[in-house]
Amino acid sequence: MQSPPIIISASRRTDIPAFYCDWFYQRVQQGFVDVTNPFSKNTYRVSLKPDDVSAIVFWSKDYRPFLSILKKNEPVYKNHFLFHFTITGYQERAKLLFEPNAPDFPDAIQTAKHLSDRYGAETVLWRFDPVIFSGISSCEERLNTFRRLAEELEGIVSRCYISFVDLYGKVQRRFEHLSKVHSVSFIKPIKDEQIEFARELAVIANDYGIEIYTCCEDDVARTSGVSKGHCIDAELLQRLYPDRQFTDEIKPTRKGCGCFASKDIGTYNTCRHHCVYCYAN
Repeated sequence: MQSPPIIISASRRTDIPAFYCDWFYQRVQQGFVDVTNPFSKNTYRVSLKPDDVSAIVFWSKDYRPFLSILKKNEPVYKNHFLFHFTITGYQERAKLLFEPNAPDFPDAIQTAKHLSDRYGAETVLWRFDPVIFSGISSCEERLNTFRRLAEELEGIVSRCYISFVDLYGKVQRRFEHLSKVHSVSFIKPIKDEQIEFARELAVIANDYGIEIYTCCEDDVARTSGVSKGHCIDAELLQRLYPDRQFTDEIKPTRKGCGCFASKDIGTYNTCRHHCVYCYAN
């Protein structure tokens, strides 16, 4: 009995569109990719044959290097794509310290427009993520920047996913280093402050026809009126691509995750953005 097609996640673990587009194209030509389990270190094979793939969900801060590869793969997968696109708009000093190799947001906006024009506004999922409150990225600055980005992205996207930075051990150590070396103070908002911030984002987003979803922020979603997100969203994919079969299995990757089951084909410790908040490096 043939296995049902799977959703490919490319990738939560690294930025394939920005740094590994040729690798991805070669794997598609071969029809499979061998993936190492990050915990057991065992290797398993994931088919990339069109009959075995229901859709591909991409994740990136910079799709510019990937656009020609996407075009080559359109006939293979019949444009069954979703694009998570992180655009945070951190101001000059914050960008230098938090995400030094991410593109400037005007370039990201133009790339998002290209994707939206070619594949549809519902396929481009804007991530204002993670939200970091600090001495160089205050709550007010984040709200003002969000409004500016939402205005630029009106009609280009219909969804935005948000989350607050998670202070995993290695991330905490990086933040402590920044505090010590660059005198940057970080502010951890209490839950009520997160909820109020999410409500304000939702009001702004509504002005531009954008709906807010949370990523792994269940408490915020329950009490702010913001929708709980499914970053791998089989229901959205089924609506967009009714000719394909999609899973109905929710398979979280961490606490609060609402993702549907997928196969991630990335590798940890390979992203060259070197963002201070990254859990994958």
